[in-house]
Amino acid sequence: MKNTTIISLFLLISVSLFPNTTPKEIKVKSAIKQVTVFRVGAQVTRTATASIVFGDNLLVFNGISPQLDKNSIQVKGEGNFTILSVNHQLNYFEAPSKSKRILDLEKEHKRLEGKDLEVKALLSVLQEEASLLLTNKSIGGSQTGVRIEDLKATAAFYRTRLKDIKLEILSIQQSAISDQDSMARIAAQLKELNAEQGVYTSEIVVAVTSEQATSGEFTINYVVKNAGWFPNYDVRVQNVENPINLKYKGNVFQTSGEAWDQVKLTLSTGDFSKQGTKPKLLPWRLDFYNPYAAQRYGRTPYVSGGGGGSVQGFIRDEIGEALIGANVVVTNSTIGTVTDINGFYNLPLPPNARSISISYTGYDNQEILLNGSNIDVMMNAGVSLDEVVVVGYGSRRKKKKRKSKNKSENTSIAPARAPEVKKTERATTVEFEIATPYTIPSNGKQYTVQVKDYELPAYYEYYCAPKLDPDAFLTAQVTGWEALNLLSGEANLFFEGTFLGKSILDVQVVEDTLDISLGRDEGIVVERKKQKDYSKKQFIGNKKTDYRSWDISIRNKKKQSINLVLEDQFPLTTNSDIEVKQESSGGADLNNDTGVLRWNMTLDKNETKQVNFKYSVKYPKKKSVVLD
Repeated sequence: MKNTTIISLFLLISVSLFPNTTPKEIKVKSAIKQVTVFRVGAQVTRTATASIVFGDNLLVFNGISPQLDKNSIQVKGEGNFTILSVNHQLNYFEAPSKSKRILDLEKEHKRLEGKDLEVKALLSVLQEEASLLLTNKSIGGSQTGVRIEDLKATAAFYRTRLKDIKLEILSIQQSAISDQDSMARIAAQLKELNAEQGVYTSEIVVAVTSEQATSGEFTINYVVKNAGWFPNYDVRVQNVENPINLKYKGNVFQTSGEAWDQVKLTLSTGDFSKQGTKPKLLPWRLDFYNPYAAQRYGRTPYVSGGGGGSVQGFIRDEIGEALIGANVVVTNSTIGTVTDINGFYNLPLPPNARSISISYTGYDNQEILLNGSNIDVMMNAGVSLDEVVVVGYGSRRKKKKRKSKNKSENTSIAPARAPEVKKTERATTVEFEIATPYTIPSNGKQYTVQVKDYELPAYYEYYCAPKLDPDAFLTAQVTGWEALNLLSGEANLFFEGTFLGKSILDVQVVEDTLDISLGRDEGIVVERKKQKDYSKKQFIGNKKTDYRSWDISIRNKKKQSINLVLEDQFPLTTNSDIEVKQESSGGADLNNDTGVLRWNMTLDKNETKQVNFKYSVKYPKKKSVVLD
């Protein structure tokens, strides 16, 4: 009896000291509250509240992006408990929960499918009835005739009934065509929406222990690679007497498999995909050029041309499937785009572009030299996705809510305002924290986020090089732009309320003045003509001399005076058998190194000015030289 009491007491003490030999698994729902989007990749911040039992617990935070980088996971907890470990696992059995829109579309698609089956059954019945009527047309025997009244009645019956059947079949078929069109549209929309959420999810498993039943507040941070943003601008000029209105925007995209629904966004100019280790110069030993070695060791040869204009094409995987949301950027720039649902991209190119870089999670990055305006790329699957990423984060105070004003205090209607944005300059990056929540679905499409709105003083002048293009281009010179932390990107141009087209805002310059091209202006008419009575040839000995004279007229049809820079050129020679003589520069400033003639002029409204320049070229009579 005494031994039994001792054993019972020992068991009671054991249960009290070690209540859970097997940790209790607890499913925890979390919500995305904050996303910091880098130029490539994004850091997602989730928050959750979990109930914790006495002893050991396994908290499973589910419904998380399967595309996260497991090395970047950070978990912070607040409460009376201890975090023992953090692990990551994929859940192939649990698909992301479907949105209400997907559920509604699937329900409608199912209804139309059922209706389509009913229509096919009804058509079959009607066609069988018509066939039965046609195979039973005999109304009299071989020995017996048919009275004329019976023949008329039977013919009328067949005619009426067959007509009704045919009309009913036609009506049903027309209705079926409309339903089939609706089904095709719904199927296409479902394909796009289902592509947003992926087919499986991942989970973050946090082991905690507590000496009492309690609750905890958790903050989870992790990085997804298949996300990012590209800068984009609206450049608006009301007239040449007002400053430039520059709208700084970000085109945000993601295919992480989870929807960013009404989350606070922060756009960072950082790019953690680039290596942060400083380079080190090694000894430079010259040797004879070996094309095989250059190809083997990945040295990219210089390729002339390729800059300016645009490039487009399709990005696909090894089996030819479209890659949605693949990053396509001009190499060593922030000018880029992402592929659409068909894997298609269209990218504007700055003048100095030489190659484009393509990246997609799970595939090897590719750099393609620009050798045309249409480039299709097939991506190769990568070997490993594990890359260590170190991401820091800090606490942020909650803003106090402002008391709403009484309606009587302000009865005027205020114009629409851009979202409030807090700009923070860090050691190597700039962050734009946007107060207004945004929704960014996981479909690879670009969604515009307003960043900043600037009014920039500018000096306006027109530029024209009629030898290359007869149109005059309005340009704006902006100073003090360095403090704006701009990135190179595509710009939409608006002048006097009219959309002029697209351009590139290239900030990779070292000058103090940023030169922005605002597009063509048909209000300036420029004409370049060769003066026929001066353009002639003279033959002396073994050489001949060609004379050229060019007249350039400029007319200002605008309602205000303008400043215009006009450029043309004298030819230069690098051959001792070719002699160039600059007969007249027409009052232009001449750059002797480049041969460029430059006229700076002011034209009043409806004023026309004319300039002229002349040159002659002497060369052997048996040779040919292009002079125009």
